[in-house]
Order: sequence, then C-alpha cells, then structure tokens
Amino acid sequence: MEARGLDAGPRLVQKLIGFGDSRTSNIVARIADEEVAHVAVGVHWFVSVCQRMGSAPCSTFKDLLKEYNVELKGPFNYSARDEAGIPRDWYDTSATSEIKQDKSEPLSEVYERLACIISMENENSSLNRPSG
Repeated sequence: MEARGLDAGPRLVQKLIGFGDSRTSNIVARIADEEVAHVAVGVHWFVSVCQRMGSAPCSTFKDLLKEYNVELKGPFNYSARDEAGIPRDWYDTSATSEIKQDKSEPLSEVYERLACIISMENENSSLNRPSG
C-alpha cells in the first residue's frame, strides 16, 4: 500500500507554501488529493484478495509488515487514511483499543467510499477530456 503519500503530501504542500512556491504546492496538493482514490483502490483489492483467500485483512496486513520487517511510524493523516478506507487498527497500534471494527458489516463503508471516490474520479477525468 502506498498510504505514506497520504501522510506526507499535506506536510509537503505546507513546506512549499512556506518557501513561496505556490505553483509546485498546487501540483503536490492535487497529487495528494488523487492519492486518496489510488490508495482506496489498493485497499479494495487487498481486502478482496484476503477475502478470497479466507484471510482477515487486518491480520494479513500486519503479518506482511512483520514478514518484510516494516515498522509504520506516524505522523498519520487520519482523515485521508479514513477517507481511503484504511482501518486505523491496521497501522496504528494505539487505535486498537480505541476503534473496534464491526465484524457484522465487513467493510461495507469502505466499498461505499470507494464507489464515491471512483465516481468523482470519473467525473474529474471527463472534465479534462477534449470535447469531440
């Protein structure tokens, strides 16, 4: 998953603005906005593969982190990660006691957000197409 871009994008935008580089900050801001949809698609497919394998997505994700010796460190952009559909207990150890995912509704909210994001992306891409 490429969720780190969700965390770093807004901070980079602020640094660029601080340097007076509004042109580049606008470009990075757009990339950061588009990263939400990109990560949401990755979450969708990761969850889909886990479900087909009969594996729990959260524990599978954590197992992969251990297997590849990856330690996720904040700061995390919770709002962007939430919008992309990444449950906090996947990446933030402090969230496991605060947030319990309801197992009776397996990721329906993720799919709803994904559908909304895909719809927005389709709308945005049609605005950029030359009329013909």
